Amino acid sequence: MIKIWTHIAWDHTDQKDLGKAYNACISQHADDDWVAFIDHDGMFTTDDWYLQLREIIKNNPNCKGICSRVNRMATPEQMVLGIDPNNFDYAYHRRVGKYLSEKHKNESTLINTPGHMSGVFFALHVGTIKKLGGCVETGMQLQTDHMTMDRVRNAGYEFRIADGIYVFHWYRHDKPYDHSKIAMQQLENIHFNNIRLNK
Repeated sequence: MIKIWTHIAWDHTDQKDLGKAYNACISQHADDDWVAFIDHDGMFTTDDWYLQLREIIKNNPNCKGICSRVNRMATPEQMVLGIDPNNFDYAYHRRVGKYLSEKHKNESTLINTPGHMSGVFFALHVGTIKKLGGCVETGMQLQTDHMTMDRVRNAGYEFRIADGIYVFHWYRHDKPYDHSKIAMQQLENIHFNNIRLNK
C-alpha cells in the first residue's frame, strides 16, 4: 500500500532554507514512501486529496512528483482559470474544490515547462529524491520547489499536476511578491473577462 506522509516543513536556522527543511522531513521516511508538503498558508478544499494522490501514483509509475491546482501563485499554468483570485472566502474555494474533484477525479496533467511548479502543495517519492541528492537547498525560502521539480524531470521522471486536488493559498494577499503581480493580474483579467450580462 502506498504511504504518503504529510508535513508543514520549516527550517529553524536563520536561513529559512525550505530545501533543507524538506530534506529533514524526507530523511525520516522509508524509500518506498511518499512525502507531501503543504505551506503554512495553504489549505485543502476537499477530504479526498489523499485518495486521489494514491490513484495518480498507482496509475503513473514513472511519476515521482505531484503538485496540485491552486487559486494564487506566480505560475499561471498551475492555477484554475476563471476563479476570483481575490476572493478569500474559504467556503467559495471549497465549492471550487468539490467541483474539480468530481470533474477531474484522479486525473493529472504532465508538467513540461521548466520552472513551472509552485510548492504550496507537492508530493515526492522518497527513494527517488534521496537518490537524486534531495531537494535543492538554495539558502533561502524561495525557488527550491521548482528547482527540485526540474531535478526530478531532468533525471527522466515525470512531475504531474493533480487536476482534481485544489488547494486554497493565501499567498501574501496583503503584501504580494513583485514577481507574482503579473500572474495575479492575468488571473484577475480572465475572471473579469468571463463576466456576462444576461440580455
